[in-house]
This record gives sequence, C-alpha cells and structure tokens, in this order.
Amino acid sequence: MLHGLVVPGYEGYPGGVVSITQYLSANEMFGGNSTTGGISAAMQKVGHANNDVGIFSRPGMGRLFTGQGSPENLVAAMEFINKYKDQFKAIPALKDFFKEADFLQAMCEKKCFGLDCIGFIGTYLVSAGLEPKYPELRPLDYVSRFKPVKSLDEVTDYSVVMLTSGLHIQMIDTVNERGSGFIKVDLCQSSSGGPQCNKGVTIRSGGGSYLPVEEFRSALKDQSRLASVNAERQNKGENPLNSTGYEAYLRSTMTKANTTFGYCGGAIFTITATGEPHNPVSGSVYIGSASITIRAVGP
Repeated sequence: MLHGLVVPGYEGYPGGVVSITQYLSANEMFGGNSTTGGISAAMQKVGHANNDVGIFSRPGMGRLFTGQGSPENLVAAMEFINKYKDQFKAIPALKDFFKEADFLQAMCEKKCFGLDCIGFIGTYLVSAGLEPKYPELRPLDYVSRFKPVKSLDEVTDYSVVMLTSGLHIQMIDTVNERGSGFIKVDLCQSSSGGPQCNKGVTIRSGGGSYLPVEEFRSALKDQSRLASVNAERQNKGENPLNSTGYEAYLRSTMTKANTTFGYCGGAIFTITATGEPHNPVSGSVYIGSASITIRAVGP
C-alpha cells in the first residue's frame, strides 16, 4: 500500500502512483522532521488563500508530518498539493520540486513525507482493522497488545519485535524456518530505507542487553537527578547534559548485558542484520505474540 499510493488526478506518474520511500521521525534522536516544515506551512498558506481548509480537520492529520500519518491522509495531502500545484510552485522553498514531472515523488525522496517505526506499525494495525483508531503508543507499550514470549517456539506470524532499549519496533510477516536456537522470518518495518520488507532475517535465542524500562522512564523525568549528574560533570570540568544527552547517559549506565528475561517477563533475543535487503536495525529484542487468529475464508 505504502509503495503504491494512488493520488486522484495526479499525472506525474502513470496511474497517479506515489511511493513512500523514506523514514521520517519528529524525534531529534532520529533525524527530526525539519524538512516537513515548509510543506506544512505552505499547505496552511495555500489552503487559507483558497478558503479550502477542510483537509486540516481530517482525523489524524496532525500526525502527517511527524512520521505517523495514515495512508489516507498522505494521499489527501498529496491530492491537495497537486490541486494547487501552480501556487505551491510559486513558493521559493518548494519550486525545485516542481522542476520534476513526478514532483510528488520528488517530495517523498526528500523526506517531505515518510513514516517512522511506530507510525508504520500503528497505521498497519488500523488499516488491517485490528485497531479502531491510531494507537498512541511507544514501541515497548505494544506489550499491552502483543504478549512477550518466553521462547522462540511461541513466535508466530504477525508478532511484533521490540528493541529492549525501546527505540524501535518491527513486525514479523512470516516465520519461514525454525531451527535449534533460531528462527528465520520475513520482517516488515520502517527504518533506514523507509517502509520495507526484509526477507530471511535470523533471530537467535540466548539473552542480550536489558534496560529496566520503568526505572529508566522514572529517571528520565527526574530533574533533580539530572541536576546531580550535571553538578558532578561540572566538578570534572565536563559540559552539562541537555535532555538528549541525559537520555543517552541513562541508557548507557542503566543497560545490563547478558540477561535472559526482561520487561514484563519477556525473553530477550537477538535479531541480526541479515536478510534481503538486510535488516537495518539489529540488537537485543523482545517478541510479542499476536493475539489475533487469521482464518482462511472459503470452501
């Protein structure tokens, strides 16, 4: 779906097809979304100039430029840009896109549109009819929907894979092979390279790195602890930490190695940088089993 969005009335590519090809996140740790600001402001400007502002009241439209927009809202935004392309073309910051016949795809390639890992999983669950609305969840919060398994034998198709650091989430499409201490899966995610399927990725049992999530989240909110850390750094002649640096510091000092079980009692596995194309996000993970049953329909 994401690689074949159809934008009504668009003639830049046969059939009006546009492909989402980039990872986009509002989180500064993962690149931020500075490239989307010009598009967002331009849409507001053009919409008000034409008294055509209905698009901004669409449910979930506010997530469009944070990497968590729905396919329907991505199409709506592109249709809007195409409708008023002559006015968008006159905006200096955007004019270079319109030198291309396929200007909407050019915008996608420059990360004006894209999805992050949470946006990919959340919009998939809505599109598949498994969630009534977009779930406002962090990666490890998905344990409320997908129970963490204790062995690879429990892993099924449509299970989610969550880094134990809480910084990424992926989804297993198909478990293709089971062996002694490993499985091979087709993996779906949005990461470096945008929305993708990585075929034949190996996941191994045996434990790995563990971040005590609840303790970490509590420490992250503790401003007195940050002040204490910065006071200690100042005594050593080191620069104080900002919020991003403090988070990195906590992750470094609180993460434990060689741990078998972790958050919510889930086993810790290792997902590798294998597959075709290779999985761009590897490391220690929990796997949450799907709480749905897929049944064939027909005779």
